Amino acid sequence: MKIITEYPTYTVSESLGINQSNWDHPEHLGLGQLHMEQLFKTVALEPGKAQALNRSAQTLDIDGLQLNDPLMPERKISGEQFLNRRLYNDALLVMQGTEVLHESYRNGMTADDRHVIHSCSKSLCSIVVAITIEQGLLQSSELISHYIPEFRQRPEWQGVTLQHVLDMQAGIAYSEDYSDPDAHYWHYARAAGYYPPLAGEHAIGAKAWIIDNLNTRSHAPGSSFVYNSCLANILGMALEAVHRKPLAAIFEQLLYQVAGTESAAYFNTDPMGFAIVEGQLNMRLQDFARCASIMLNQGKNLSNQQIIAPAFISETIPPDLHAKAIYQAVDSDTVFKLGQYKNQFWILSPEQKQFAMLGIHGQFAWYDLRRELMIVGFGSYPRQDGPLMTQSLNTLWQAIAAQV
Repeated sequence: MKIITEYPTYTVSESLGINQSNWDHPEHLGLGQLHMEQLFKTVALEPGKAQALNRSAQTLDIDGLQLNDPLMPERKISGEQFLNRRLYNDALLVMQGTEVLHESYRNGMTADDRHVIHSCSKSLCSIVVAITIEQGLLQSSELISHYIPEFRQRPEWQGVTLQHVLDMQAGIAYSEDYSDPDAHYWHYARAAGYYPPLAGEHAIGAKAWIIDNLNTRSHAPGSSFVYNSCLANILGMALEAVHRKPLAAIFEQLLYQVAGTESAAYFNTDPMGFAIVEGQLNMRLQDFARCASIMLNQGKNLSNQQIIAPAFISETIPPDLHAKAIYQAVDSDTVFKLGQYKNQFWILSPEQKQFAMLGIHGQFAWYDLRRELMIVGFGSYPRQDGPLMTQSLNTLWQAIAAQV
């Protein structure tokens, strides 16, 4: 692990005026998401022994597909137009088993670029947590306050377990409504360094913001799913507590170096040096596929080395009526009405064994275990999220699945 950026310039392009305040404007995303190291303190995760990606003799022509158009129902749209005009896709890789069927880049991105994966970082964090549980350093049933002393005298955190945090069922009041400028998320994001602080605010870092602001209980622990990016950072805090080393170093040792990655990944940190595990890992597409394929390959890397126990996967994805009810209890998912959320993964169609890592602006790793299929992608969708983006992603995934 080494420092890439100690003193950010907070500027992506001086000539175009792209900086910390506007890097995620729709017209800037294509460049901004490839250069987050200029906006944050950044450390590199060094790769281990690279594992080659096997190429299938049969390639998949996605550009030539005809897909149903979510924007204009009853019409068809070509795969090429769909990727460019509906998903604003930057890169796409399809793997079946251990073989790559398709790999492509667009919107100026190349195979050598690192793209921020946003909340897909959360799912990778859960793999690191699973490894740490197997090591006996964490227990899913233990109270989170056992690992984070600042929570021990806080009544709102009583009864909240590590598993509640993994499943985003902590019951702590929080809003991640990207359309609401007063949502908790925006206050947190400025404190963590995503954007310049407003008047009267300070970039105090992710940990301090969590301790100061996640202090109200809204639901009983385990009763409701409420998406809360800060909970992933709490997992990172617990990992640091038990491993007694920086979170980026833990990621490097337990996941990145054993996943067979080829190039360094960049981990952006807050102003205090804490790796922002809820959304600021930057990777090349092929290395993201190598890490993500652990969930496709029964917990093994591409060299058949066991990284996590297969039980972690089998316990994450099965259909669960109680989990479905909790998933819909607060905010309805109109696209995946029978979805679930478990271990920082979106279980979109449990009966079909289809689940995903998902990040804003169109980042994903999607799985169909019945077909031994994984699709990973980077995007620059103009909004953070929304039903049209989600429906477009699902249309792409299902169209590819039908072809293989």
